[in-house]
Amino acid sequence: MTTFPRLSTTSIGRNKLAPRVWLEGLYLLHAGFAPTSRIQVEFSTRKVSIKLAPEGSRVVSSKKQGQIPVLDLNSSALVDTFGPIKILQVYITEGEIVLTPTHSEELRATRCRNGREGSCYSGGGLLTEAAKLAGYKPAFAIEIEQDYAQVYEENHPEAVLYNLSVENVPLDTIPPVEIITMGIPCEPYSNARRLEKITGAKRDRTLPPEAHPLSDLTIWAALLIRKLNPATVVIEEAPGYLNSGAGYMMCHFLERAGYTVEAAVLDPRDFGELSGRKRSVIVAHSGNGFAWPTPIACTRTLADVMDDPETVEREFFTAEDKPWLVNHWTKQTEKGNGFAPPQLTEDSTSIPTFKKRYFSQQGDGAVVKHKSKPNTWRWCTIQEVRRIHGIPETYKFHEAKTKTGEILGQGVIVSFFEKIISGTRNLGTVQTKTDRAELKNHEYSDNNSPSIQPTLTFA
Repeated sequence: MTTFPRLSTTSIGRNKLAPRVWLEGLYLLHAGFAPTSRIQVEFSTRKVSIKLAPEGSRVVSSKKQGQIPVLDLNSSALVDTFGPIKILQVYITEGEIVLTPTHSEELRATRCRNGREGSCYSGGGLLTEAAKLAGYKPAFAIEIEQDYAQVYEENHPEAVLYNLSVENVPLDTIPPVEIITMGIPCEPYSNARRLEKITGAKRDRTLPPEAHPLSDLTIWAALLIRKLNPATVVIEEAPGYLNSGAGYMMCHFLERAGYTVEAAVLDPRDFGELSGRKRSVIVAHSGNGFAWPTPIACTRTLADVMDDPETVEREFFTAEDKPWLVNHWTKQTEKGNGFAPPQLTEDSTSIPTFKKRYFSQQGDGAVVKHKSKPNTWRWCTIQEVRRIHGIPETYKFHEAKTKTGEILGQGVIVSFFEKIISGTRNLGTVQTKTDRAELKNHEYSDNNSPSIQPTLTFA
């Protein structure tokens, strides 16, 4: 015998150009819906109730010589009740069957669209800045590192800040948002992967990236998405993320949750940016019409973003000033291992990635050659990197140069992600309207067929 209540799912199909729900099985018999039993069907908002009723106008049918009860609900009233929803929950108790949207379908149909953005693993808030420039209003941020959180707070004071590790965030207090942006920490998926961030031990490269202590942050990201149910999710990560186990699971999770998932590894230089920081980008949205930015050639040069020459003249150095550094360059060049620094000129149209330790003057960081003095160089300034990354002049950074370098080196190119996030605006309900119109176009009229009325018929 069936134990009640019993829950299952069914899909809304189509028969004779009208929507249809078909239920059959012994569980119907156990709930009292025996063949020839009379029933009453009631439609309300996102709910259909089927009850045993001695005076009901409908009769339960059957299959296999009367042994298996069948309920066949073939009615355009399903459109008015459920709209574009295709999968229903079937909740059965003795004498009553209730059809409602499944939990996932209900979430998909009620996703938040309030024009606000929330950020997880926020760093110094550069993804939020990109979303803000794209038209969203910052609502909250989750960032464990205190110095990064301080920079976020300085620039986005209107947002609620959770300076906590993600597992300690009280989810019930987070404000609803239309879009969540996430810069999931990339240490597990970086090509370098030299040291464990937590223990400082050398990485065992025989293990998968998911063995890293930070790999579970993908799971916490999924939990946050499921809880907040935004209309759009934008995730940026290291290029290796999409081909990792965590990357595949995140994409599958988003698809199962009912999002349309777009994923690609993108180089900003292919989209008109000066600097190239390749990233895995996932955009999960709830409508139609999203498109990646249009590829265009870069029309700027380093000269377009350089500081005033008189201001930076004192920043230049020679081999005599930094012999250890120039000797390092020479050795690395002789080895041919790629660690010698790129040397930029005013005419450079492609600038390498600025790493998070760039302003610690690492030996492989790009340098700018002096315009007239041979064998004379300098590093790019913070203001120049700001312009290269499309960060507004008003954006406030940390007072410590190395902390600012970390934020810039780990953050996104703002102007590039502004283009991506702008593509998520106004995707809203296009698919919903289309689906509803398609169903309506195939309905019968009240005067032509009784099938527009709630009916339960035999197969």
